[in-house]
Amino acid sequence: MRKSGFFPRLALVNLARNGRFYGPYLLSCVVTAAMYYILLFLAYNNGLDSVRGAMYLKSFAGIGCLVAAGLSAVILLYANSFVMKRRQRELGLYNILGLEKRHIARMCFWETLFCAAITLAGGVLLGILFSKAVVLLLLKLARVPAQFGMEISVLGITQTATLFGILFLLTLVLNLFRLSRAKPVDLLHSASAGEREPRTKWLLVLLGVLTLGGGYFLAIATKNPIEAMLWFFIAVILVIVGTYCLFTAGSIAVLKRLRANPKFYYQTRHFTAVSGLLYRMKQNAVGLASICILSTMVLVTVSTTVAIYIGLDNALNEMFPYDIEFIQDLERQPGDPMDHMAEVHAAAEASGGFTDSRYYTRYWVYCGVRDGVVSLNLVANCLRTEVEVVTAEDYNRLTGSDYILASDEVLACTRNLPDFPADFTITSYFSDWPENIPKETGADSVSYSFHVREEITETIHHATTSLLGQEDSTLFLVVADRETAEKIMDLDTSRSARQFRVQMNLPGKDYGEKLAQTERLVYDLSQRDDGVGFTSKQDQAQEYYAMYGGFLFLGVFLGILFLLATVLIIYYKQISEGYEDQRRYLILRQVGMDRREVNASIHSQILLVFFLPLGAAALHVFVAFPMLAKMMELFNLHDVKLFALCTAGTLAAFCGIYALVFAWTARAYSRLVGGNG
Repeated sequence: MRKSGFFPRLALVNLARNGRFYGPYLLSCVVTAAMYYILLFLAYNNGLDSVRGAMYLKSFAGIGCLVAAGLSAVILLYANSFVMKRRQRELGLYNILGLEKRHIARMCFWETLFCAAITLAGGVLLGILFSKAVVLLLLKLARVPAQFGMEISVLGITQTATLFGILFLLTLVLNLFRLSRAKPVDLLHSASAGEREPRTKWLLVLLGVLTLGGGYFLAIATKNPIEAMLWFFIAVILVIVGTYCLFTAGSIAVLKRLRANPKFYYQTRHFTAVSGLLYRMKQNAVGLASICILSTMVLVTVSTTVAIYIGLDNALNEMFPYDIEFIQDLERQPGDPMDHMAEVHAAAEASGGFTDSRYYTRYWVYCGVRDGVVSLNLVANCLRTEVEVVTAEDYNRLTGSDYILASDEVLACTRNLPDFPADFTITSYFSDWPENIPKETGADSVSYSFHVREEITETIHHATTSLLGQEDSTLFLVVADRETAEKIMDLDTSRSARQFRVQMNLPGKDYGEKLAQTERLVYDLSQRDDGVGFTSKQDQAQEYYAMYGGFLFLGVFLGILFLLATVLIIYYKQISEGYEDQRRYLILRQVGMDRREVNASIHSQILLVFFLPLGAAALHVFVAFPMLAKMMELFNLHDVKLFALCTAGTLAAFCGIYALVFAWTARAYSRLVGGNG
């Protein structure tokens, strides 16, 4: 045999002989590379540019590329570390038999090269085969007509090869660095190296309790949707730190407490399991915490995106209860609003008719609030906000109520303004006095006093959603009449606005018919008056379908990646522990423990280790649910029951998959330690 072909052949033999280790490793690499290529294919796909909402679809794919790249690095480096750890004895034996470290390095080079070739060839081929199916699925989620034809992204192949080439080169460098520092005898006896009993690090336990408690507190205490979004990532970091600290130090403290309990510890099934876990928990804890964090990521990403997508139609109906709305800016287009409404109705009749209609005038002005005074001059040290106003007549028409207000009475929504008084004043200070406001001698300001007759909370969807506290710190007022509203707006004409809005439903039976009539109606009105603005439910729906469909796709795609990483860590963890426990359980069998007792001990240990991360992940999701529900409001999902059902369904499905992985890895573990033979 020629020397040049010796090391490549030896590398192939090693890969085949260590198939139990390299098989899952290479399978994970291939699937990860395929998913990374598919995301790149979507991000660079020119065919999507003609699709409305393509910006959302390609943006989500770009975000997915960044997450997939980071997760690919984690998977490759973790799996490679495990594989090389299991092969230390083999590499030491090669060294003892006469191979120098430079020869072993050449062998490692060829093994890495073959792994990279298998990953890139398999991953790119698998990605190309499934890329079109994924595009069709994405367009289906976005409710966009499918586009047929086959396309291969050369840029996607290049970037996939570059990323995984760098990652495999990094694994090779790390492997050679470890090899250069290791002694042959240490490699040969690495499998039999013992672990000292770990000490309980109470400071780390305290840090874990504080950080986890802080993350939980933020999740429970945050009530505002915008604050929930801002605090969410801080809460996530605190929970991750707390999880790693408690799994590392807290688990050791718990196991020592179990050992100190004679009734629990001195049982056959508990004695060996607790003692084995205690001595190995220092290296075990990071894997368990990683499984917990990844499981939590799967549950959160999948449950939230599924809930958002399922609730999309209800969200559209809440945001757009009418098919179309026309807006007349009364500042730029003065005139009688009723004439504008008659013109809109006439155009609608000419384009196919309408089923029902409503109208109202909306006023708003920027201001500052301090000590019960609403100042239309934005003074220092005040809460800056908006005053949004409708008249009692319009409010009654929109809600079906029958309020009659005095000129100094208002209905108010002040839930985002803490301690807002029942009696308040709207004030404006003038350097140049407006001509339309009478001036008293020596006066430098005008003030109007009001009494809050009733606090209102009912949301008028689309008409005044933002007016009723959906936006931070907005003051919504219902005033007696149009004269009172105009009087308030005249206090600061530079920052005030007036809009007359007409909403109507169209008679079309489906999405396409209503969209076609909308286009005719808008075109007809634009010919008469190019200053008329409009919003259309059918027109905006496509943007939301693309955004929410892309969001669901990204959530499920990343959920699969997180799940893949979770399964890989679980598998390698069980195999690693199986090899470590093999000799220990053999000794226990030799000193008299029968096979039934060995199996019971194995089962106790696997259950304790395997389902602890799942239980912790479920607890994380349960505590985070109130904060996540608040964040869902930013996506117009106010149905907490729907979100709860999606979360419960995701947890149930994940538990089923987790149980299958448990059965698979438990069987492999039992075979290794000899529990079945």
